[in-house]
Amino acid sequence: MGNFFRMINARWGREEMTSWGSLRKTAYLLLPLLFYFVVHDAAEVLLWAGLNGLMTKGSASLTEFLAGNAYTVNGLINGLSILAGVAAIWQAVYGEISGGETKASPAAKSSERVVTGYIAIGVLAFLSALALNLIFSLSGLTGSSESFGQTARAQYGVNFAIGLLLYGILSPAAEEAVFRGLIYNRMKRCFGYFIALPVSSLFFGCYHGNWVQALYGTLLGLLIAWTYEQYGSFAAPVLFHSVSNVSIYAMTYYNSLGNLSRSVSVGVAAVSLAGAAVCFWYIKKRVCPAKNQ
Repeated sequence: MGNFFRMINARWGREEMTSWGSLRKTAYLLLPLLFYFVVHDAAEVLLWAGLNGLMTKGSASLTEFLAGNAYTVNGLINGLSILAGVAAIWQAVYGEISGGETKASPAAKSSERVVTGYIAIGVLAFLSALALNLIFSLSGLTGSSESFGQTARAQYGVNFAIGLLLYGILSPAAEEAVFRGLIYNRMKRCFGYFIALPVSSLFFGCYHGNWVQALYGTLLGLLIAWTYEQYGSFAAPVLFHSVSNVSIYAMTYYNSLGNLSRSVSVGVAAVSLAGAAVCFWYIKKRVCPAKNQ
């Protein structure tokens, strides 16, 4: 059993895996993800059980306070459960992040391009997330899923400051550790970049639990994984994910995007798409040209 867990947690190179069969590769890719979900769900059950016990034995004022902030409490419990899940597979994640084969290009490392390169990631994240949200809203996709509506109500019911912490820092770092740090890196070594890019992004999308967020997460996941490949630094996907989450959460918390007229939404979406395309080109040709020769 010890050898099995060492095999799952270790970072095996591409040459070492050439003799592996499909079953062993699948286990290497998916078992850490299974461990993550098992620990995440177990932590969530235990936290809810503890909270219910606290409410049963606590004062009426405490019970009233927790009930009045149910969405915030739910968000915090989910955040703590995510941390527990990542902690369970951290050895494997750290091995991938610290010893990954994705290396930054010389241009991305040069001092004169570091600041502008990471600013470009932030702008690309903001514009692409804004464009996708407006397109989904204009097409009626966001209103066609009841499960998406329930998820949105839960997220926007969280206290604003705590929501920024949960969705702007904790979730991006944890989700990137799992889906880019672990799944993408391992899948790339097992099956190559052109399989790892879409499949890891699809996993990331489906993780969100409803088809609207699955589609949105898959599309955004493609850009996040591409950014990771370009920069070769785990900071790149975390920054992309964080900026996209924070910007959209802040703009939609008080329904700022929903209050735009249809014509304004179309115009903003078009400008955002054009700006995202420029950022994409800039990163590819100016920031990381050595990766695209």
